[in-house]
Amino acid sequence: MSLTTYVMEGGVGKNVIFTSILNDLVEKHKEPVQILTPHYQVFSNNPLVKMVFDSMSIPIDDPRIAESDNIVFFEPYKSNFSKGDQHIVESFCELSGVAYLPTMRPVLYTDHFKIAAKKWLKQNKITDKFIVVQFTGGQPPQNYIMNNSIQYQSSNEGRNYHPYLANTVIAMLKQKYPNVPIVDCTLPNEPGYLGTIKCTEHWTVINEILKLSSGFIGVDSSIQHMCAASNVPGVVIWGNTRWTQFGWMHHKNLTFHQSKPFNDYFKADINDPRNIMVKPEDVVQVFSEEVFDKRVEPDQVMCAFKSE
Repeated sequence: MSLTTYVMEGGVGKNVIFTSILNDLVEKHKEPVQILTPHYQVFSNNPLVKMVFDSMSIPIDDPRIAESDNIVFFEPYKSNFSKGDQHIVESFCELSGVAYLPTMRPVLYTDHFKIAAKKWLKQNKITDKFIVVQFTGGQPPQNYIMNNSIQYQSSNEGRNYHPYLANTVIAMLKQKYPNVPIVDCTLPNEPGYLGTIKCTEHWTVINEILKLSSGFIGVDSSIQHMCAASNVPGVVIWGNTRWTQFGWMHHKNLTFHQSKPFNDYFKADINDPRNIMVKPEDVVQVFSEEVFDKRVEPDQVMCAFKSE
């Protein structure tokens, strides 16, 4: 047995992905692990985690961390992952010394926020089916200023679906589903969209809202990874990141250069600005035919891989 503390950096999505390998890490160390992260809520209530520390307020030399047999930090973005062939879960496995399986998937414990999720839906008069959208990929915490859209700075503009295309998708959805509300889960100081209901709740509440939704349309952001934990399918539009490295098989992954309707497995050129320019009509068609009001079985949720 050995007490190991893993130091996690990055956004919510990256931390959510890391939960995919916790079971194997615990088997390796023969006891629950500790986590130091800016997104401690990702690991809250997880029985595989002995203690989670908020790195925004707790230093790495805190005695509870210093007593660890090992303090481990690794960065997939500065490893073999950068070659463009590994899925990020596979990279986490390689760096931590555990065996990789495509069936590894995130695990979140946010059920206690279900009451808050239902309260928000009721306050916004959403009593039946609804659709979730998120067309921008967030921004780094150090630049985040609550309710200040003037100082919005995207963490990666290449992931963002163009506002004109996003508004077109929303208009088409409203025409096809006139009685179905559209919930926009972009951050409070990110631009919103006419005809949607802005949800500025914490991501833990949004995760529970997603579970109650009829599906989502988004980009490469934390939402798609949350939905991998809860069997919720969605349409994900890919820009300068590869679905083959960050995506999930139960989602319908779209890119401009695909030759299949969705989930076309190839090594995309992430520097091609056309990647994200998927036609709105293709987005809505795939969503309506493959995602809306559907659920998938747990064994359908897998890391992206090439299927024949």
